[in-house]
Amino acid sequence: MICFETTLKVRTYECDYYGHVNNATFLNYCEFARVEFLHSLGYNLESLKQKGFILPIVKIEIEYKQPVFADEILLLKIEWLNRGRSSSLFKQEIFRQRDNKLAARAFVTWVVTDYEGNPMPIPQELLERLNEKYSELPPIVQKNAD
Repeated sequence: MICFETTLKVRTYECDYYGHVNNATFLNYCEFARVEFLHSLGYNLESLKQKGFILPIVKIEIEYKQPVFADEILLLKIEWLNRGRSSSLFKQEIFRQRDNKLAARAFVTWVVTDYEGNPMPIPQELLERLNEKYSELPPIVQKNAD
């Protein structure tokens, strides 16, 4: 199972009128974790572009479980659940570090595309880096429309 973890401190400006982190901000936290995950594999946005592909998100489903407040430390986890020919499904979880309670869970689908948005196979180099770092690859799921 490919899992990645990082932490983040909640900033006061991310909180809404009710005093807790606004629900839309959790999408930014998920994005932050995915960017850090790519960095751990040796990629950034510029290096992806130079290799001729990008990784747009095509679907996010998120559940909010517990409120989060300013100055809390969050543990952000990513689990790469499976992959198709060009797409991948991730589970992302956000925990409050103080009590290890799940604050939010998201299921995120990204697709490897060229600059025009045309799906392309997951690059072999990316799969090789995953295998080097985690000694495994996410399982392949066959879908009709991948």
